[in-house]
Order: sequence, then structure tokens, then C-alpha cells
Amino acid sequence: MSFEQINSVLVADIGNVHTRLLLIDLVEGQYRLIASTRARTTAEPPFGSVSMGLEHAARQLSDLIGRELVSREHEQLFVMPEQDGQGADAFLATTSAGRPMKVFLVGLTPELSLASGRRVLAGSYVQITDTLSLDDLRSEEEKINAILSGEPDLILIVGGTDDGASETLLGLVKIVQSALSLLTRGTMPIIVYAGNQALKKPINDILSPITELYTAKNVRPSVHNEQLFPAQIELALAYDDYRSKSPGGFAEAGRHSQIGVVPTTQGYISMIRYMSELPHRGIGPLCIDVGSANSVIVAGVRKEPRYSIRTDLGVGHNMVSALQAIGTDNVLRWLPFDISAEDLWDYAYNKQLRPATVPGTAEELMIEQAVAREIVRLIVSEARLSWGLGKGELLPNFQPIIAAGAILTEAQHPGISAMLLLDALQPTGMNELLLDPHNLISALGVAAYIKPLITVQALDTGGLINLGPTFSPPGKVRPGQDAMYVQIRQPNGQVINRTVRGGEIWMAPILPGVTVQLVLKLKHGLMINGKQKLKLNVTAGAAGIIFDARGRPLVMPRPKDRAARFMKWQLAMTG
Repeated sequence: MSFEQINSVLVADIGNVHTRLLLIDLVEGQYRLIASTRARTTAEPPFGSVSMGLEHAARQLSDLIGRELVSREHEQLFVMPEQDGQGADAFLATTSAGRPMKVFLVGLTPELSLASGRRVLAGSYVQITDTLSLDDLRSEEEKINAILSGEPDLILIVGGTDDGASETLLGLVKIVQSALSLLTRGTMPIIVYAGNQALKKPINDILSPITELYTAKNVRPSVHNEQLFPAQIELALAYDDYRSKSPGGFAEAGRHSQIGVVPTTQGYISMIRYMSELPHRGIGPLCIDVGSANSVIVAGVRKEPRYSIRTDLGVGHNMVSALQAIGTDNVLRWLPFDISAEDLWDYAYNKQLRPATVPGTAEELMIEQAVAREIVRLIVSEARLSWGLGKGELLPNFQPIIAAGAILTEAQHPGISAMLLLDALQPTGMNELLLDPHNLISALGVAAYIKPLITVQALDTGGLINLGPTFSPPGKVRPGQDAMYVQIRQPNGQVINRTVRGGEIWMAPILPGVTVQLVLKLKHGLMINGKQKLKLNVTAGAAGIIFDARGRPLVMPRPKDRAARFMKWQLAMTG
């Protein structure tokens, strides 16, 4: 079946804890999200195969929509192509599960080649073991040992402008060749070459007899021209190769998928690239995903996707390393109850031992949400520097803001999900907050690989949860002092008047989808979009309409006031 003939697509995202499966189909001439389900991922012992989790999720989906999806034939996991309303025409798979792919990076110079190489790798779940460049002062023996000791799964080689000097890069490649000659065939890393195109043939002659070699266009064809996408495509293919050879049964999932098994982040990047081209307020969309083992941020900055992955930050498998990175003090300041740093460490170690465990108490849930807040704050602060957005506590004007990952999307109330994002990101002005509980953004991103029309049409069919508009003026107002006067006129003529004071957050109780007339007057020099008075029509979301007068940067309560203030905020955001 050609891609043009595809009407229905199953998309799976295999995470470390959960496997999500969703069905997109053609309904009345338009692609729509039909339904989604979730099952436990079965990559680890005692199961050892992700196919079991996929099949469980597919059977749940079949029961939900009354459509047979699981094939009765041993060779086929799903009924494909669609026949008489059963099955689906295509299956796609993404994953963030398993340990990160270990990568050794080779390039001519740290400032250009290695920097471009790092940006290529930033879109995949990788751990850079070491680097090699012309500036490296180690002996050849030490360089070879550096390659071998890191036990890389992949070596990325970049450097040199097209038709530029070649001998220097060839010298580095020969060091790689010497290291590989000391390895046995079963332990060979994959090679991805994305450097001087004049060297493709000699590098192929040197390396392809030894190991699997992927080649891409030069990441820097000239000093002032950087092109990352071709190298990222080859890296995704190499990632599928790596995953298919890894424990967990990924090879079988990849065999059924039209695109193999690609990193979840590649779907995010593809989708944010598309969304950046759409008309929008602000500098572009922002998507944040906090998972059990990894955390991802992808943004559109001046119509170009920017992204960062931290494979050591999560609220499950990597909770201990997350706590090490963010610090216990930063977590404790979000908790409205007393807990020692030692008890916090104990909780993190226990969570890492049993990452699929659901918090058993309100206090445990608050701990995980506090860690999630600080993970988001950390990766945003790190990313904005590498994206050329400068330092600062206030978030640039990204629109919309999309959150994925169960810790953010499955809070006890939509208002709490909204407050988690407001606390962690501290957006200013008027913002649109969306939740992606089905991993739709990544799914539509990979669907674009086979049929872009699916991506275009299915984005606006209700798969994302709109939390509603938020109003957060930059600046500070003393606690208790008038900050915002709000007047909301509802379609039935009823009027809500409210004064929001400094240190307060308020969720106006308007039903989702209801459009109201809003008059907002700001006090004491506060402004939104350069204005002290706004009059506009807004549509409420799952969390109504939110007015945040807690200050930007956010003014945290003193320790003695923390419990009372936090409980007040929670009550205000849960109606």
C-alpha cells in the first residue's frame, strides 16, 4: 500500500513505564484522533518484549472502539491493512524507553564541528561518553583508550567544510579505525558520518568493512552554514538499528512499523517544526515532556525548532539523579509540609527502585510534582542559553505552551496541572496552556513522515486538552495589595466581579468552551502587552480562566507561611 492510500494509522509510544497506543482515522473526509489507550511497558524482565505491552494496549483499544486490531496470524502483530472496518492501514512506533545510546563524538574543532555535533545529538536519547578533536592534547594511545573505555554504541564524526582541508579529519578517522580494530565484531559501535562530503568515499573505504556506516550531508557545508536535519535523519535510522539489537523486543516492534522505531523526540521536533510555520502569537510553540527517566523540551524559535533532552532527569527511573541535579532545597520550597532532606532522598531511592509505583498519599504526589517543577525550571534555564535567548528568570513569549508526561497531564485537577506549569515556567502576559495526555504531538510528528495531511488535519480535532487562557503580569505587588480587577460577562448575562490581590492566584469558574467578555484592569503599574486595561473575548478551558498575581519572577512565601499559602493556592485552583 502506498502512503497516499493510507486512511488509518496506529501510533505507539513506548515509554519506560507506559506504552501508549492511539488510532487516527479518516472520518467524514478529515483525519481525527479516534481513541487512545495505555498499558504497562513490558521491555524489562520478566517479560522482556515490548510487543506484550503493545498487544495489551491494542486489545484495550479494540474493546474501547469495537474494532479488531490484533492479528490472529503469528507473523503479524496488528491487522494490516484495514479490512472491512477492522485493523489499520499503518503502524508507527516511537520510544523513549531503555538506557540512553552512548555516543563518542569526533570533530575538528570544539567551537564549530563539535558544537554542531552536539546539536545533532540533542534530539535523541544519548549520553556523550567523550569527544575527540584537533585540540585534544592526549597521546594517540590515550585517545584510543578514551574511545574504548566509554563502550560507545555509536560514533558520530563531523567536521570540515565541503571541499575544504581533508587530511586533518582523516587523521582523526584513522584513530577511530585503530580503536575499532581492537574490538570484536559483536561489540562494534555504529558510525554516522556527517562531515566534509569530499571524504565520503575514503571514509567509506576505511570504516564500512569494519562496522555499520551511515552517511549524511555535512552538518557545516561552510563555516557560516549549519544544516542539522540530514544528520538527524541518519541518526534516527541508526537509533532504530541500535534499539533493534537491544534487549526488550524492539526489533519486532520495528519490523511492524513503517518507519522502524524512532526516538519520541523526533516526533516532537517534526511537529514543532510544522507548528512554528502556523500563524501564532509570541516567538513560537513550546512543548515540555517530563517522564520517568528522561525530560525533553522542544520549542519553535523564530520558526526553527530548538530542543534539549536530559536523559538523567525524571520522576521515576532517574529521580535520584534529578534530585542531585536540582538540589533538595529547591524541592523542599514547594512542599507545604515538613520533611527532612534525608527523608526526601529516601523517597527518591525508593521511587527509583520501583518507578511504576503510583504515589500512595497526597504528600508523595506533592513531592513528585515538586521535583517535576524543578526539572522543568532547570532544563528551560539551560536551554535558553544554548538557543540564544539569553539569561533571565522570565520565560520568553512562547505560544502555545504544551505539556506532556503523566506527572504534568494527570494531576488531581486540571487547575493543578495549570499551576504546575505556571510555577515551573513562569510565563508572563496572556498565555495558552495545553495538555497532551495521549502523546498526540509526537504521534502527529512521526505521522508526517508517511502522510503530512494526517498531521495538518488531526491537530485541531480535540486530542489536546486546553486548560484555558492565563493572565500573569510581570512585576511584583505586595501581598494583599490589589493587583487585578476582573469583570467577566457570561453569555447568560451573569457578571462575575473579582479583585485578585498580590500573592494570589484565581481560577474563574467558567465551563470549558464557554466564550465570555473579559475586562481586566491592572493596578500599581502592572501591565500586560504594554496595557493596564484589557477588554477582549476569551474562551475558558478545562481550568476555566486563570489570573496569576503572585509576581514575576514568582515570589515564594516565607517558610513559616508556606503551608497556609500553598493550601490557599491549591484551593483556588481546584474550585
